[in-house]
Order: sequence, then C-alpha cells, then structure tokens
Amino acid sequence: MTQPILFALEDGIHAPVTGSAVSLSSNRKGEIAETLFIAGAMVNNWEIFVPFGHAQTTDVCIVKPSKAPVKVQVKMASLAPAGGYQIHTKKSSTGDKKHMAYQPGDFDVLAAYLQGRNQFVFWAAEEIIHRLSVRYCPTHHRKPGNWELLDQVATSI
Repeated sequence: MTQPILFALEDGIHAPVTGSAVSLSSNRKGEIAETLFIAGAMVNNWEIFVPFGHAQTTDVCIVKPSKAPVKVQVKMASLAPAGGYQIHTKKSSTGDKKHMAYQPGDFDVLAAYLQGRNQFVFWAAEEIIHRLSVRYCPTHHRKPGNWELLDQVATSI
C-alpha cells in the first residue's frame, strides 16, 4: 500500500491528498467551500453574515470595523485536465437551469477554493464579471491565499 502525499494547511496541520477530487454533489461542494471560507475569514478577523436562501448572488457578507461590507461569491475550483484549476463563474436562473454570467453588483469578490491545496484565491468582481469560467494556475497567476484583496476591496467600496 502506498502512503498518501501530505500537504501543509495554512494553520500547519497536515492532511492526506488522494490525488483525485472528492465525488460529491455540486451543492455539497459549494457548502464545503462556503464553510471553509467562513472559517478562513474568521481567522482573518472578519465578521460574518450569511444571506438566507440559495437564490442569492452573494454567499457570504463580511465586514471589519470602519470598512465597508464585502459581498463574496464562493466557488469550488476543479482540477483542469490541462493543469491548474477551472472555476465556473456562472449562476443558474431559477426554473429552467440555464446558466448566465453574474452581473455588476451581484458580489464584490469571487473566492475560489482550490481543492488539493486547501487554499483560496480571490478576484475582485470587476476582473471576472460577465465571464462563465476562469482558469487559474498558481505558477502563472496571482498567489493563492491573497486575503489582503478583501481589505483592499473593502477600502475601495
């Protein structure tokens, strides 16, 4: 039997990586990503507010004293076949299951949870709005764990 590969979580705890994504429903993956984001935001001293209902364009609202609230859309990134990650930045319209791009004002920050790295990467909404997907590669794009972007967005609102 082979030993699993270990990776360091941001808090220094180690956990096994199986090399494949966990097979869960998209709703369950979304709930996991949102829960992990909320925990990370709390560690970074944000107050958390969660809008009620699944028809919201904002998954979590975060706020710090003397800063504007930041509306966050949380997504689970999938490993892309060509390497890196794929983040589907689309919403389902109610009833007909048709996918549409998010619009300005739907959220302020996109938080993508990178499976296998146990990290988030963030984009300001204006960087990715109107797109149905975003590709991300840690070696070519911004570094994951860029929590400072949340403070920058809160200051600019």
